[in-house]
Amino acid sequence: DAKRDHMCTITRSTPECNTILSAPQAGSIIRAVMRTALIAIAIVVLIVFLAGGVFVFHFAKAAFDVTNDVPKMPTELATARVLSGEGVFAKAVYYTDPGLGVVTDIERTQTGEPVIVGHAGAAFLSANGSASKKIQFDRCEHDVTLSDLAGGSFLCRGSWDTGASLIGLDGKTLWAYTVFPGVDDAASGTIGAGGAQGVVVGFPGGTGIRLISPQGKELWSQKDGNVWHVEIAPSGNSSGNVIVHSNAAGQITLRDANGTVLARSQPEIYLSDFSLTAWKDDSLRNKLIAAQKGSFYVLSQDGKTVTRLSAPKSMTDTDEASGIPVHFSKGTPYYAALVRNTLWSRSVLYIYDQQDQPVYSEVIDQDCAAFSALGDSNGNQDLLLGCNGVVWKYSPTKR
Repeated sequence: DAKRDHMCTITRSTPECNTILSAPQAGSIIRAVMRTALIAIAIVVLIVFLAGGVFVFHFAKAAFDVTNDVPKMPTELATARVLSGEGVFAKAVYYTDPGLGVVTDIERTQTGEPVIVGHAGAAFLSANGSASKKIQFDRCEHDVTLSDLAGGSFLCRGSWDTGASLIGLDGKTLWAYTVFPGVDDAASGTIGAGGAQGVVVGFPGGTGIRLISPQGKELWSQKDGNVWHVEIAPSGNSSGNVIVHSNAAGQITLRDANGTVLARSQPEIYLSDFSLTAWKDDSLRNKLIAAQKGSFYVLSQDGKTVTRLSAPKSMTDTDEASGIPVHFSKGTPYYAALVRNTLWSRSVLYIYDQQDQPVYSEVIDQDCAAFSALGDSNGNQDLLLGCNGVVWKYSPTKR
């Protein structure tokens, strides 16, 4: 309780401090503030290097001011409501279980069984949408994803205060990994043509990036600065999957199974947080989507902008973004994208048509973090969105 009282003291400029903050809320605030400050400091370093110190005082002051002034929730996000496209989609509960916590992954097993994964557990669903199996595990204060490692497992992607860990299908932690000052992010999968398996972990500061075996042993370590976010993605050629991550310079870095840099590129935006996405009719999840103030950017692995989508309710440059193509009717590719702000526990859903024009937008007063598409035998799909212990289903009112 004393710790939580202290958390509220240092964040008293937020409306939430009318009551005592929960540990997840406090963690989200600290992570958001620290990331914002580190990004600002990284930009200061770049400016110092490129401009020989001009304007250093002003940028440094702005960076340090961030830590003392947690922004209040914008009034535009305070109330849950449909912003545009009222009546275009019907919204219904697909699955609910408050014990899962925030739903951060929706996947399918090799047999096609839906799996709903949250901060505190997972549910395997049967064909009728009921849970055939439930798993509870020690709560992870960061995103949890389904993993193929260890014959099936869950990856707690970690953060500065929790580290990364691999959780078995029985809910028991197989191993946990962290070093001072903690981790930024982690991703699991198979890398390279040889099929090397492991967990790639990115670190703040100059610690860099490391590969951990499925058994929890460190395999290699490579230097880099502020590896904000990391993914394992298809390369699109015979070389297999590659490691994709951002860094202090805001670059996209590609690495092979040994951690060797294959390429670096500088997109038109400063890249920190991102997620993988497919695009249009290409089902390969080898594009990146990131949010900046007012826009989504879909990027190729070489840093080129594939498209820029209007997102007026993306309020900060530390908002998280995710996206997925959805064929609400066969042969008609729509695109759903999400702005996620864990600091305020708010999310904004956008749906775009074939011409990349928004046809629907909604403010959701929950932390939403997972997308999936639910198809039928006719090739029509509905959109699934995972939020606070619930998965919503969006269906077009007119196919």
